[in-house]
Amino acid sequence: MAKRGTTTSRADRRDRADIVATFGGNLRAARLKMNMSQTDLAHAAGLLQQYVSLVESGKQNVTLITAVALANAVNRDVTTLLGRPRPRRLKA
Repeated sequence: MAKRGTTTSRADRRDRADIVATFGGNLRAARLKMNMSQTDLAHAAGLLQQYVSLVESGKQNVTLITAVALANAVNRDVTTLLGRPRPRRLKA
């Protein structure tokens, strides 16, 4: 018998993957807005460029400490990087 709370549903795994991808996409957008390379961001956050690449592509989950370091490096709040992007309105 499995311990209570140790199994995860497909929806839970999908939600986790979605938040990892959302964080990565928002981080990439913030970095590009600041005209930073991945190497610049990695250096500012004390990380490797390859790690930043994995985070931005949604393939690497981050700890809270790392999320804060990355957010600080792009002058954003962590909650901003975790938010789902709002759809852009088309100009009439």
